[in-house]
Amino acid sequence: MCLAVPAKIVELDGTSATVDLHGNRVQISTLLTPEARLGDWVLVHAGFSIQHLDEAAAAETFSILADVGLAGPAGGPSGGGGNGSGGGAKKAVAAGAGGGGGRHA
Repeated sequence: MCLAVPAKIVELDGTSATVDLHGNRVQISTLLTPEARLGDWVLVHAGFSIQHLDEAAAAETFSILADVGLAGPAGGPSGGGGNGSGGGAKKAVAAGAGGGGGRHA
């Protein structure tokens, strides 16, 4: 299974960015999301931002990840983690990150 997680862009230089990933600073490529701007939330997988998110979707995804034990309760856009009432659409985004469903070598 592939997993993509929300991260907030805190530095941007061309197609390279530094994101805040649940309290960690990580370097990623924004080549696949050219619309991404400083301060935006993106879904990150394998070092690439693969989807633009709004803050509510990022919070919901963190809540879902916390529900399944993949993120701590303090993680999330506003630091609160969420109330555990995640929706099905974001479960697909968090787990599948693009809906391909295929296995990766």
